[in-house]
Amino acid sequence: MASAVPLQSKRPIVVVDDDVDLRETLGELLADEGYDARCFENGRTALDYLRAGGSPKLILLDLMMPEMDGWQFRREQLRDDRLARIPVVVMTATRALESSPIDASEVLYKPIGIDDLLEALERNAR
Repeated sequence: MASAVPLQSKRPIVVVDDDVDLRETLGELLADEGYDARCFENGRTALDYLRAGGSPKLILLDLMMPEMDGWQFRREQLRDDRLARIPVVVMTATRALESSPIDASEVLYKPIGIDDLLEALERNAR
């Protein structure tokens, strides 16, 4: 179903997840909800996009990915004043965040319910 939200009012969101099916599903869901989802397979490609001028309202970030994982991405993001202010909602299947904490606006544990995801976006997207 096509979104009824005018293109100019779409809110940009970056999705970073190595699971291609989940990434595509999130991209479609977010588009239906009025977001302009830019999807990346790892932290490195997302960081390159952001450093080239991308300015999303929020980043949905998986933690366990090849090339550059979510922890590495977040450390690099926080080193850049322009990027550090973009809120991050972590999406993860790991339950070991006590031993490897991450600075994030919110953590959602996979599998994530659609309502939980949309509510987190509303709470955290500026």
